[in-house]
Amino acid sequence: MRASVISQIIGRFLQVFAVVIAAPVAVAMYYGEATVQSFLFASASAMVVGMFLSYVGSSSEPTTSEALYATVMGWFIAVFVGAIPLLGYMTMMNAVFEATAGLTTTGISMLLAPEVLPKSILFWRAFMQWVGGLGILTFFIAVIRESGGISRRLFSAEAHKTDPGSIRPSLKKSIIELWRVYGFLTMLIIGIYIGLGMSVFNSFAHAFTAISTGGFSTVGASMAAFSAQVQAATVLFMFVGGVNFVLLYRFLRADVRPLWENSEFKLYTLIFLVITGIMGIELLGKGMAPASALLNSSFTSASVLSSTGFATVGVTSLSVALQALFLGGMFVGGSLGSTAGGIKIFRLKAMFELVKTRVKGYSLPETAINEAKIDGEILSGSVVRTISVLFFVWISVIFVATLGVLAVEDVSFMAALSGTISAAGNMGPVYMAGENMVALSPVTKSIWVVVMLAGRLEMLPLLALFNKRILKNK
Repeated sequence: MRASVISQIIGRFLQVFAVVIAAPVAVAMYYGEATVQSFLFASASAMVVGMFLSYVGSSSEPTTSEALYATVMGWFIAVFVGAIPLLGYMTMMNAVFEATAGLTTTGISMLLAPEVLPKSILFWRAFMQWVGGLGILTFFIAVIRESGGISRRLFSAEAHKTDPGSIRPSLKKSIIELWRVYGFLTMLIIGIYIGLGMSVFNSFAHAFTAISTGGFSTVGASMAAFSAQVQAATVLFMFVGGVNFVLLYRFLRADVRPLWENSEFKLYTLIFLVITGIMGIELLGKGMAPASALLNSSFTSASVLSSTGFATVGVTSLSVALQALFLGGMFVGGSLGSTAGGIKIFRLKAMFELVKTRVKGYSLPETAINEAKIDGEILSGSVVRTISVLFFVWISVIFVATLGVLAVEDVSFMAALSGTISAAGNMGPVYMAGENMVALSPVTKSIWVVVMLAGRLEMLPLLALFNKRILKNK
């Protein structure tokens, strides 16, 4: 690989990120907070380093491996730069963890009582998740200038696959349209929250983390601190965050049919209803009022399936069977092309179809055509191979990382497994007390930081960096 080309891409990315990290300065100035200096320092540092890397770099068109390497490195650098403003309020390890959780929209936090922090820091936590909600798309808009094969291959390697051609022929224009939908939904949620009595600041913060399915809150009690009306509205917001944004784009343009006919959306809705129903039955059995049981079960179901991580009830207070069901929901996640994490509903359905095809094949003659289909389209061999590899890699990473956590921590298997699945799926729920989670060793936190980034990049791009051929000069 050519270091000069990678340097140029990372340098331009850092200049864009420098603008992003300067956004909380206005909030700090409005509230008269001393954090102005830390945000300006982080922004200036990113800008200076970015300009230097761009100056020494080469503007030649990158190869796929060079752009891939730059993208992964861009994520790691963004995490460390994003952690700078947090250093005055937590240790370096916790700050890096918090920034990683923010940019990857993972709801795991190292803060037990975020409400004691300055407003600008709370805004930065929420804004990180909003920026990370559509992944590294800003990176493509500002850095990858062409819209050919390299951009499309990198875009498809990102955690939120869509079919860009279904919006605009140009990938860049497609991404801009997706951001318009994202921005419109964010403003709509802010308006609804304000209308329901939430403060303006909290409305912005929670709108950022709801539509991005991030889950950071401005208070330690999460959404349990707000009214039932706010919680009910948030169920819808989280659910929408787990829907393919291409379908949402068409829906907002009055093209409803693709949404209702999409099999992934149907399965997503079905799983949501099933989890809601099972949890609701358990809560009713514990004596909870029907209205409260419905609200809490639907809220938790949407939070788990969309990978948001907001909470209204303690997950560990529920039965082990229900906790196991949540683990399955956390592993699967939301739809392709959404802000949700997880392996994605489409891939789960594809695996179901492959199993059905294989079983059906035993009763058919060898010459019969027996192909797996989704929405009338045959799954190509390359798609099947990619999905199979992803399933294997996801399970392998979760297994190895869980073993690593158990090797260094005195925690239960369920706690280690839930934390690892939550990190890999960019979720939030971890089956352990908040105090115990904050007290975890730097080794465990480092493992989960890497797993969060791997999950956000859908494993393969990060693993590809260990390929010796990629590191060779072209």
